[in-house]
Amino acid sequence: METELKLLLSAQDLRRLRRDPGVKARQVGRASTRRVHSVYYDTPQQALRRAGLALRLRLDGRRWLQTLKTSGQAAAGLHLREEWEWPLPGEALDFGLLATTSAGKLFRSPRLRASLGPVFSTEFTRTGLRLSFADGSLVELCLDSGAIRSGRRRRAISEAELELLAGSPLRLFELARELTEILPLRLGQASKAERGYALASGLPPRPVKAAPLELDPQDSVAAAFSTIVRSCMAHLQANETGFLAGRDLEYLHQLRVALRRMRACFSLFKLELPQPVFAPIKSAMQDRNIALGKARDWDVFVHEMLRALRAQRADEAEILAFQRRCFRLGRAHLRIAQGEVAAAAWQRLWLDLGQLLAAGTWMQGHPQLALPLGGFVRGLLQQRAAALEKHGKDLRELDAEGRHRLRIAAKKLRYAAEFFSSLFPKQRARAYVQSLAAMQEVLGGLNDAATLLRLLPEALAGARAPDLRVAGMIEGWSAASTHLQLEALGRAWDHWQRQKPFWK
Repeated sequence: METELKLLLSAQDLRRLRRDPGVKARQVGRASTRRVHSVYYDTPQQALRRAGLALRLRLDGRRWLQTLKTSGQAAAGLHLREEWEWPLPGEALDFGLLATTSAGKLFRSPRLRASLGPVFSTEFTRTGLRLSFADGSLVELCLDSGAIRSGRRRRAISEAELELLAGSPLRLFELARELTEILPLRLGQASKAERGYALASGLPPRPVKAAPLELDPQDSVAAAFSTIVRSCMAHLQANETGFLAGRDLEYLHQLRVALRRMRACFSLFKLELPQPVFAPIKSAMQDRNIALGKARDWDVFVHEMLRALRAQRADEAEILAFQRRCFRLGRAHLRIAQGEVAAAAWQRLWLDLGQLLAAGTWMQGHPQLALPLGGFVRGLLQQRAAALEKHGKDLRELDAEGRHRLRIAAKKLRYAAEFFSSLFPKQRARAYVQSLAAMQEVLGGLNDAATLLRLLPEALAGARAPDLRVAGMIEGWSAASTHLQLEALGRAWDHWQRQKPFWK
């Protein structure tokens, strides 16, 4: 089982890391530097990737190695996956060795063997150091600088890998946290294989949605909590790079969704978790969510509402001028949010959470966390459904504040249903979640209409008469939108109430 922490940093900072006094103080033996060339194999239909496998031949110095890895799991930079590696006499796959692994049946297929071929390659210089810790743990620090290649396409490699050779994985987190104090680095979510497949596809990077969760009813409450949190962290970190690059504002949306899902997870398990242990993590997430939330609000204001208004009144120069003004305000809030995500405190937050989950000490003295998941889930879903029913009891009499509370209750039930749906019949769970998603979309539209009015004072600071005229249009648009969405909310609510709870 390979356990490693991946850190992304510039080539210049890789050299600084090599000379760091803390690293030197732990180093045992001499460092080694060598060229590493790897070729990754798959079928034209990518049968191995779809099976969660990565197969490579690697020339490491003068040695040929054959390696098979599973996709495993990755969160907070920590990668856990099965790995098989064998020395080979030359550059040729040995199917007999591959047949001895847990994926052996796949490699015994003559058709698959015949169709395997190179998909992409990596070429990098690796400097390896062994680090010893006071508790006897041993870690290999590998500094990799080079590139992934597929045809004429190329993507740079500049990263550090902390691989646990012996001892506790907590040492990986501790060392990485120390390094965030002296170097601008980020936790790496994608393996070289994943980045290679992305490069080989020729498709531009795209925002990543949350992956479906697979839970086991025999799991404990604590195990389910850890699985859900790690899934949320993986979702969040998969969108970090795109958000910081400013390629697509959907990355911002997905970051916020990941953070909301994680906070919802903490809320779902709040009666079982030791609150003092997780309080600093929850507080830090709330602080980061504020900046991301403001940036997202301005994104909706400028790119959805004002754009729609311009489409209807294209001849209005005042609207165009007002949109440009708001665009600049939105960009300012976006830069603040990007600064939060780029800051060392953002990386330390996820390292702290990852270390906390890995240590497991939070489970001690809390017997409820060791209980089977099944009974806990049914009771929790029933509580959330009852809370939503209560908040929507007088639906047509609700004011904006009441609809806000209804939206929060719907969101909490939807996330809980999504987290635990794999424990129940898929069709029933899917229909229930879809009805909640439809209701949440309408409630989100109502919230957007209210947000427009909340942002107007900032947009109108120092405004002139034409801006005030546009503000009047926006207020009218908000009122009309609210009226239409209220009608849709009634239909969405009735549809949800007709759904049979899938956990009963």
